[in-house]
Amino acid sequence: MTRGIRLLFLLALLTGCATQKMSGDQLARVAKDWSLSIRASQVIPVYPLTEDLQPGDVFLVQTPIEDQVKVYLGKGFLPLENLVTRLAVSGYAGFYRGWPQVEDGNRAPPRAWQFPKEGSPEADFSQAPIAAFPTYNFSVSRSEGLNVAIPVQGVPIGLNLLDSASANGAITLKDAFTYALPNRTMFDAIHQWAQDNAGYLKQFEPVPPSADGKVPPKKFYLRVINRVYLVKTVDVSLFSNSSFGGGASAGVPQPVQLLNIANATEAAKQFAAVNDILSNATSSSAKPAGSGDAAAAQPLVGGTVKLAMATSRSVSLIETFRRPLVIGYLASDYEIESGGKLAAPLPTLNLLEGRSVVAGQTITYQGCDKNCAIIRPWLKSPGNRAKLEAWLQKNGGGIALADFLTGDDAVLRQRAVTELIEGSQ
Repeated sequence: MTRGIRLLFLLALLTGCATQKMSGDQLARVAKDWSLSIRASQVIPVYPLTEDLQPGDVFLVQTPIEDQVKVYLGKGFLPLENLVTRLAVSGYAGFYRGWPQVEDGNRAPPRAWQFPKEGSPEADFSQAPIAAFPTYNFSVSRSEGLNVAIPVQGVPIGLNLLDSASANGAITLKDAFTYALPNRTMFDAIHQWAQDNAGYLKQFEPVPPSADGKVPPKKFYLRVINRVYLVKTVDVSLFSNSSFGGGASAGVPQPVQLLNIANATEAAKQFAAVNDILSNATSSSAKPAGSGDAAAAQPLVGGTVKLAMATSRSVSLIETFRRPLVIGYLASDYEIESGGKLAAPLPTLNLLEGRSVVAGQTITYQGCDKNCAIIRPWLKSPGNRAKLEAWLQKNGGGIALADFLTGDDAVLRQRAVTELIEGSQ
């Protein structure tokens, strides 16, 4: 049998495994296991992976916290639904002061990394803050399905390359990145948005319990994301437990043959041929109907898979996404109060993990009035921030600068403008 025919058999095997049906219970179980692995790193999992999630995204939460906890513990993750707005937050330049390629406005993260060259889909996250995750272990069986819903293609591909009925494996998340804005920045942004959209939020005021007590009270929340974690590359290693032994590979070279270093030239050819097939198998569905060859050459956003190593009982593959995908996030929850106002923020992860959380006293948010608008640009001049902070210690009872600018202190802001700004002119 010629090598070309053998490679066609390999493609058929890959396609058959990729389209293998799993029951609803299996899919639910594997989704939970993947999410539990991410949660072990103190991150709220995103499932499925997505590129389009960033700090400033706000979700309306209409499910009671106790019910969310049940869903979170049962499924391992919460669906990202009811997106109500994406805040036009600024402050990256200050938060990442001195960090290259971090700006506000149209080039705020992640845009400068996602699309460094205008008109090009290629990403360059080399200047983004780096994150690191541990290696996650799992097992896989053709008869029982995966016990981890790994949203990567390498696992079923590796299982077929091994010609194995079951295997143990490990997932390594490489080229991981993170970026964020502080909660204080999000606090001002979400309160300004709430102030501008009070009529919309009044729909979600607290609902008291029924007179007979049969209907419990209802509370609604705004979930504001302030940090995300992304991954570009995933390494998959599989170690065979058992094989079919019936020649199910139909003549496809077995892993030990691929690694036959006694004939380095032949091994290199085999690796190149298999990787060529893998590239075609994982990118063919990316071609839109009626598109030309240029579209067919583009890999799936879901990633390209390459064989990295193979022995008689193990195989390693590398999957690279075209652009990094978000695998998890951190956020804060704001309860919607009467009149569309927001309560003090609570850390979402602590709520979902059932940890004790004490709500702080709500800070009155008045927005940036005319005196705030005068003070903010004045603060950018060297030495002025220190002057204002010293003045607040003496005249404002030590109030925090951010609270002074947007809180219920209009008279104090007027004094500051008169004494510090107008008095020095």
